[in-house]
This record gives sequence, C-alpha cells and structure tokens, in this order.
Amino acid sequence: MSKTWKRRNYFIKPDLQGRFMLKVFLLGMFCSVLYVAFLAFFSADSMTITYENSKLQLGRTPLILFKDMLNAQWMFIVFGGLVITFLSLLMSHHFAGPLYKLEMSVKSMIEGDHSLTIYLRRHDKGSELAETINKFNEKLSGDILEMRSTASTLSKRLSDLDRSRTETLPGAIEEAASLAKRLEEMLQRYKIKA
Repeated sequence: MSKTWKRRNYFIKPDLQGRFMLKVFLLGMFCSVLYVAFLAFFSADSMTITYENSKLQLGRTPLILFKDMLNAQWMFIVFGGLVITFLSLLMSHHFAGPLYKLEMSVKSMIEGDHSLTIYLRRHDKGSELAETINKFNEKLSGDILEMRSTASTLSKRLSDLDRSRTETLPGAIEEAASLAKRLEEMLQRYKIKA
C-alpha cells in the first residue's frame, strides 16, 4: 500500500505568503465594493419600495440594495473571503516553495556545495531559473574536478622532480610548467570581483 504524502508546513515563507494572501483578499473585497458602487451609481436616481416583516419601506434604491445585500449575503461574503484566503494560500505555494528551494540552494553554493540538483514540481514557477542553476553547478563541478586533477598531477610531478635524476630534470620541469600554465588558464576563465 502506498503512503500518502501530507503537507506539514503550510507557510513556507510566511512573510511573502502572508502579504500575497492579504493582497488577494483585499483585491477580492475591493472588487465586491466596486460592484456595489457601480450598482449604486447606475440606480442612484430611482426609488424602491420593499415589503419586509409586515413593514412597507420606501427609500433610495442604492441604500436599500446595499442594506438588502448585506442582510441576505453576509454569510456568502464571509465564506467567499475565507475561500479567497485559502485559494491564495494554495496559489502562493507555486512560487513560495520554489523560491525557498532556490534560496537554500544558493546558500549551499555560497558554502561551497555545488553537488546539488534543484528539483521543482512541474507546475511550480521558477523552473527555468532552477535549470540554469543546475547547469551552472554542473559546469562548475566539472571545472573544479578538472582543476583538482591538474593540481594533483602537478603536485605529483613536482614531488617526482625532487627525486629525479639530473638528465630527466629539464623534461620534468617543462611538464610541471605546462600543467601550471593549464591550471592558470582554467582559472582565468572565471571573472571574479576583485
């Protein structure tokens, strides 16, 4: 039987997700208020008669509509606000999770770990950036591996040079200089901040 995966942490980046949820909620509420304002504007010059609880009321249409909307749909407004908040939380996972993974990966890279590969879900945002970072790590790892190999060979040749006979000394020095030059050229490929 397969084990089902459950999310343990709903707030991956609480400050970012909280601001996003608040903005989506405020946008939803603004659209609702804008709808009521347009309705009131287009019915501003009319009067409405209502009959409620054995009472007959006469009033301006916008005020009566607004009052009736609040009385009849307050549960819908509260429920809609909660749904908007929940959906914005789910939407925020598509950019907050990848952003968190990218931040953690870059922190690991700063500490010198370039062996990692970033995996994102197919519907997450930032997959192009993750792929670029993965390619960077792969290239840098290959270059570092080549430099380590060259430095190791150079070190071995220099220690052999110490034990070599004088007739093989010029060839060994030439090979060590060639390896040092190759190592220097590999390091020159990188532009660094001085």
